[in-house]
Amino acid sequence: MSRRVWAAILAGLLVPLLLAGCGREQPAALLVGTEIVEPADREPMPPISGTTLDGQNLDLATLRGTVVVLNSWASWCGPCVEEVPALVELSASLDPADARVIGLNVSDDPAAAAAFADQYEMAYPSIADPEGAILPMIPGVPPAALPSTVVVDRQGRIAARVIGAVDAAELQGIVASVTAEPASG
Repeated sequence: MSRRVWAAILAGLLVPLLLAGCGREQPAALLVGTEIVEPADREPMPPISGTTLDGQNLDLATLRGTVVVLNSWASWCGPCVEEVPALVELSASLDPADARVIGLNVSDDPAAAAAFADQYEMAYPSIADPEGAILPMIPGVPPAALPSTVVVDRQGRIAARVIGAVDAAELQGIVASVTAEPASG
């Protein structure tokens, strides 16, 4: 066989491996969208904690019993700008005893992140992750997926993932559905 044929065969074998990246089963482009996870198939959210943009410590484990909407964002991310009004509106509409929105500010300059949160009136807390170390820990979320949103049920399990900007009505429906689930389900 000629070198061109071998090169084509090799490329055909390597390209799918490269597209899958980071040990994920599917190419990142196929992961964009919403995934609802049935209660029996949910996996636990890993421990996530850190210092918020306003200097407070926040550990998601302390929110067990509450539905958590964890949204990753950065001040330099265009789709994050597009979706932030939906998250601000959702946060304002929630009873904090039932559900809360928490931000995860990823790979961002602290001053730029604080200015972004102020500009868009993000009243909910955001954990600062300037090194981008937390996002890759979340199962089913590509390591650099900005924005991405994970809905965590009352038992601390991943109930839904949205890779890419959220649709306000869809996210409200997901949160309402997970909030309505039995507390011990």
